Amino acid sequence: MPTSSHQPPIRRGRPGIALTGTVCLAASLIAASLLWAGSPSQTKPGNGTADTEQGRAIFNGKGLCSTCHGIDGYRDRLPPQLSKNIRENIEHLSPAPPDLRQAATLSLSTDKQRVEAIRHGHLRTAMYPLSKDALSDEEILALLPYLASIRGTMPPPAALPRPDTSLRGDAKSGRQLYHELGGCAICHGIEGHLNRRPPMSADLIKRLDALPAPPANLRDPATLKSQNDEDRYRSIKRGHPGTAMYPKTLLRDEDIRDLVAYLATLREPGH
Repeated sequence: MPTSSHQPPIRRGRPGIALTGTVCLAASLIAASLLWAGSPSQTKPGNGTADTEQGRAIFNGKGLCSTCHGIDGYRDRLPPQLSKNIRENIEHLSPAPPDLRQAATLSLSTDKQRVEAIRHGHLRTAMYPLSKDALSDEEILALLPYLASIRGTMPPPAALPRPDTSLRGDAKSGRQLYHELGGCAICHGIEGHLNRRPPMSADLIKRLDALPAPPANLRDPATLKSQNDEDRYRSIKRGHPGTAMYPKTLLRDEDIRDLVAYLATLREPGH
């Protein structure tokens, strides 16, 4: 959701998250980029499919790894729910996301390196640090045996996995964030009504009226570029190119999930 460059004051006692560097919107929330390399033997073997199933669910679901790397690591099989805008951004990533099924083309050689890169990011790529709200240490470790299994050894699945539905938090908390720390009401209006602006200076009103891309009407799904929760999460966290929407660096991952839940209520008929 587009917002102005004006940021509201931080509430006392509310921690912020400082993000460094500019990261492409399409790669926001990638769970892995340019990370995994080496032979499958470096990951301890276990019970075969049972050991990899959790990692596969994270890769294609909550981790959002498939957004850039493709479903089950097949780069030509992006999740069907991705919008045209996100797909175009992924195509223009530089460097491009690596092929996780081609071990010879990958850079890191140990599981320790992979875990560090997933958690803390990878310089000069679209990979950014992941908080424990996005993926816990246990979930990152669960990815390792699955990633080892797809390095040229796992056949394509018969059916596509279901889209992840875990990106919505608490709508009540999201409503408070929308009108306070998130600053969303400045551009999108109180409760999403574009004609109901909160109190602001004449200068800010003038700048909002002059925006080349006007704020989206969050109550009209037909006019929104973001077509699913995944797109909305990215737009809030990393900004939206070509608009006044800037990355929400003051919001935690759980805050963004709460906002996504609140935005869903604005799109409900009769709300």
